[in-house]
Parts: sequence; structure tokens; C-alpha cells
Amino acid sequence: MSAESSYPSLFSPLEIGNRTVRNRIMQTAHAKMFSEHGLETRRNLDYQVERAKGGIGLIVTGNRQIHPSSASRRFPVAYLKEAIEGDREMTAAVHEHGAVIFAQLNHFGVNSLPTTEDPRAMWGPSGVKSLAYRETTKEMEVDDIAELTEWWARSAEIAREGGFDGVEVHLSHQYLLHEFLSPLFNRRDDEYGGSLENRMRFPLQVIEAVRDRVGADFVVGVRTSLSDAVPGGLDVGDAVEIGRRLEATGLIDYIGTTGGGSYDFSMIASTTDMPDGHLVESVRKLKAAVSELPVFAVGGIVDPVHAEHVVAGGAADMVALTRGQIADPNWANKVREGRERDIYRCIRGNQGCIRHVVKGIPIGCTVNPEAGREGRFGGGTLEPADPARHWLVVGGGPAGLKAAETLARRGHRVTLCEAADRLGGQVNLILATPHRKPVGRLVEDLEHHLRQLEVEIRLGAEATPELVAEIGADGVIVATGAAPSTDGHTAFLPTVERIPGVEGDNVLTGFEAIADPARVGRSVVVLDDDGARYGSGVVELLLAEGRRVELLTPYNAPFPASAETADMPRVYSRVFGNPAFSYEAGAWLSGIDPGRVTALSLFGGTERTIDGVDTVVLATSPRANDSLYKELKASGANVHRVGDCVAPRELDHAVFEGYVAGRELFEAEDSYTVEGALESGTAVTVRAA
Repeated sequence: MSAESSYPSLFSPLEIGNRTVRNRIMQTAHAKMFSEHGLETRRNLDYQVERAKGGIGLIVTGNRQIHPSSASRRFPVAYLKEAIEGDREMTAAVHEHGAVIFAQLNHFGVNSLPTTEDPRAMWGPSGVKSLAYRETTKEMEVDDIAELTEWWARSAEIAREGGFDGVEVHLSHQYLLHEFLSPLFNRRDDEYGGSLENRMRFPLQVIEAVRDRVGADFVVGVRTSLSDAVPGGLDVGDAVEIGRRLEATGLIDYIGTTGGGSYDFSMIASTTDMPDGHLVESVRKLKAAVSELPVFAVGGIVDPVHAEHVVAGGAADMVALTRGQIADPNWANKVREGRERDIYRCIRGNQGCIRHVVKGIPIGCTVNPEAGREGRFGGGTLEPADPARHWLVVGGGPAGLKAAETLARRGHRVTLCEAADRLGGQVNLILATPHRKPVGRLVEDLEHHLRQLEVEIRLGAEATPELVAEIGADGVIVATGAAPSTDGHTAFLPTVERIPGVEGDNVLTGFEAIADPARVGRSVVVLDDDGARYGSGVVELLLAEGRRVELLTPYNAPFPASAETADMPRVYSRVFGNPAFSYEAGAWLSGIDPGRVTALSLFGGTERTIDGVDTVVLATSPRANDSLYKELKASGANVHRVGDCVAPRELDHAVFEGYVAGRELFEAEDSYTVEGALESGTAVTVRAA
């Protein structure tokens, strides 16, 4: 049976306006931070082309700003004629590989980020405060509305000249046009506020102006929100009614969907604790209301069988796998060829994609180190080994797995030794905490490919120097990870190397608490200077086990880094909603005794005693497990190290370093030079420290 017959709906063509898309697989507009001075770069072209080559049907590229008042760093602008030449090159390259490409046009509104040295006001429907930047917007005047309407139309015209097949007007994510639609932001009392008819007036004026400018033979679509994800905002009933009214205008050719915004970013970029396809039933309601227009589904869909059911069951006409195709640009081709198991699946950790955008740097991907680096590392650049040699990889965590896979893919013979009885390293600890199951896909997929490539995997094999000598490989890559810290030290108290009493039997590391929560007493104090999902995972696990948990963190709030990956709203809703949880910010321990601890305010310097404490858990920064590396290096072996045994960091660091080690990029000339960093956007060297 062919793949097309297994997925007949997914691989059927779709008419969108006057364009025919070859299948029902798309990638929605998403921030990539590749542009420079408002113009798209070669990096964006390489990124888009890799996905077109991978078999995708439709690409929507964005987020393109239509007016200088929406300026934001590293986002492309849509109104510059200087963009046309580069856009023509990009769209022609995408068309060469059979995909259709639209340009998304937008204004950030209350979420604009001023990028000039001179202060200026952000624009919005009403004078409301930006959650992102804590500034109150200027209420737009009617002249401002007319000005932006014209600039939207001008931007659409430039997109057409740039070779795009269509444009998408952004009505969602609590950006400007969505702000006019939503009562959360629109408090006007003129013809642009109040009733839904009035709140739709500006968006409809924009759509009409865009259609008039580009003509009937060019695709015009919208992306609309299914919910504001906050009480008092738009809900799916509103989305259905807005969809009906949009269709009735006869001005648009499709409706793309999404959800959420600044109040809950996880609705835009679903997290590990959300089910696959979490928006599909809402999409189905909208699709039922707009019988003539194609509707696109979003919401963490990763599985091709699920995608087929979405289309075949009439919930939507097209399925977006945006992060899925960041993780694997060949997703569509692999499904079409019956190689579904070969897909590298998105784990929804949001480290390389969403967190990079939050930090204002180009996107990457935890699963796919080539993402955003296609021109340097993309398809066809993985050179066969010459000569092929025998490599030993020590450690079966993410860094070691990726190093072994990449070496083997190049034709090397690879032996991988893992001291534990299963692969995964610290990923196995992540999986033991609540709401993190999708992270396991990383290890499952890498193990699948290692076995395909006939890598020799030795489990329960601790790689001593004697074993390394016995194996006799030509080179060794050490990926032995990190060990938990046992001294309670935090960089927030740099002169205190060890908390008094930390060696007591009532103190466990976070690793130990996760591995065996039965060792943790009923009343627990957790010390967390990680500030991300390690600390929150320890807390959530212990709460789920029925413990009473008090968190002490040196930060100004619990788990602050979880905001960067869109996890914070959901983590907070669970822990703050549990009466067994309490916390003190800006605090640490100055002493541990049996049955009690002394908490220290880092800013006030005051101390307080917490009685009745059964266990202290140290969710503190781990230490590099580098002893084997140092022994082998001292012996003169051809040895290199990657991942946490260099310095404990995140999953995306580990996988990336394993990948470049597999390419044997140990001493690239431009690794740590300013010129190399500017040219490549990333350092690619794994140095033997």
C-alpha cells in the first residue's frame, strides 16, 4: 500500500483562491529573527527552501510589519521596495521545489517594541498597558487608522511584486487588528468600538483595501484567533461569528487559525503538558460555520495519522505542523514515502524556537541542530567520512546519542557505551516529572536511528580508561553529562561554598528526589536556583506525591525562566492552585538542622526559622562530570567532550554539540571570532577544553 493511499486526504491537492497546493501540509507564519535592517536574509531563503524540498504544500512566512510604528528588532518589514529583489529570489526558489508561499502582514500594536533611541508611543485601539513592555498605548485616531489601512495595502502590493502567491492579514495573537476585535483591548466609544460590527470595522477596511490593491487573481487570507484564553476576551463562539462575517464579505480565500496571545502564549506554542491537537475541536466548530472557505488547523499536531483524521474528518482543510517541520523539514516526504518512523518529532520544549525569539536571537531547534543553519549544515552538507574510522562515544544522553548518530551517518563505525541500563541520561529524570512526556521523543527517535545505522550500543557499560583502551577506538567523544550538586552553593551567595548542615541525612539532591520520591519526607523545603523546568519539575512531582512543599528561590519569583518557553502560565496555575505549596523569593538557606532550617533573605539579610522540615531538596546547578575526559586527555588520547560534561546547560546545547562533534568540527577556524560569529550566526566548534 502506498503512503498516498494510507493518507489520501493529507496528500490530496487543495484549491486556495487561484492557487493549487499539492497537499494539506503547511507551516504557519512564525518569528525566525533572521532579518537584518528590515530585509530578509539568505538565511531565511535557505530555511524556507529546505522545507519546500521536504515536500511541504504551503509556507506562510512572517511576521512582516506594515508600518514603522510597528518596528521590532529582527522582524522583516513589508513596505520596503528594497525587499522585492530578495523576495523574488526566495519565492522562485520555493516554487522550484513545488511549494506555495504566502506573506503574512501585521502590525504589533500594543506588543510593538520601540527600537529607536528616541521615545515614542505604541499604537493601539485604546489606551491600555502592554503586558510585554509595561507602556500604555496611544489610542489611535481615525487618521491613524486610515494611514495604516493604506500601508497594509501598499505592503500587499509589494508582496505580490516579490513573487508571493498570496498574503495573510494577521487578525490574532493580540496584535493590532486582534486588539480592535477583542474587548480586552478595544474600549472605544466611536464607530470602531463597542459592538462586534464596530470592532470588525478596521480589520474589514484593511482586508478590503488589500483586496482592491492586489486584485482578484491573488490569494488573500486571514489568520484568526479561536480564543483570547482569558475571561472576558474572545472565545470560540466569537471566532465562529467573526468567521461567518469574514466569509460573507467575499474578500478572502481562506481562514488560518490560532489561539491565545500575551495572556497565555502556550496557546500559540503548545507546551509539553498540552495534548496533541488541543485546538482541533475549536477549529472544527469554525469550519462547520464557513462551508465555502478552506480552514487551516493548528495546535501541536505531530502524528501523520492524527493529521489525516483532522482532514478526513472535516475538522479542517489543511494541517499546520510548524514546529514539527522546524524539527524535521522532511516531514512531508517521509510520510509520503512510508517512512513515518524516521521522522524526528518535535518535543515541544520550546528551547530553541520560542526562547530564542524571546531573547531576540535567530531560532534554532533542540531536536534539529540544522534548523536556522540550513545554509551551513542543511541537506547535502553532511560529508562522508574520509577515511572512515572507529569512534567510541561515552554516554547515552542527548549529546552522546546525537554524536553517535551523526558519526555513523557519515560512515564511521561507532560504539556507544552507557553506564545505565537504558539510554537517555537526564532525559529519564525529566520524564519522571509530571507533564513532560513528549520530551521522550528525542531519545526514542535517536535510538531508532542508531539501530538503523547499526551502531554498537553497550548498556550497563561504565567506560573506565581500561575499557576505553580495550575497545581501542581511533577517537573518543565523552558525553558523561553532569552530576548533581551536593553542597547547596548558589552563585547568588558566591562566598558561601557550602550550606552548614548540608551533609545531613535529611538532604537530597533533585536527581535523588526525582529518582526515588519515597525518600522524601512529608514536609519539604526545595532550594531552586535553576529557575526553569528542573526546579518546577521537582516541586510538581513532590506535590503530586502528597508532600507539603516550600520553595526558596534567589530569583524574584518562582521558575522565572519558564516564561521564555511559554510554560509559566500552566506551571503557575498548577502550583499556586495547590494549598500545599508556598514560596519565598529572594531567599536561600543559611543552615540546615534535623527537623528545621534557617532561611536567609538575600536582600534584607534577615533570617527566619522553618520548623517541622523533614527533607531539604537541592534543585541546584549540577557540576560537570568530567573526570573520565581529564584522565583520557592526560593519557594523550584523541578525546573530545560535549554536552553537560563541558558545562551543564540545556537540552538544545547538548544536542547541538553532539551534532557538530559528529561532523568532527573540533577546531573550526572561525569558531570564536567576531567575524565568524557574525557570518554564521553561531559558533560550531566543540573544543577539547
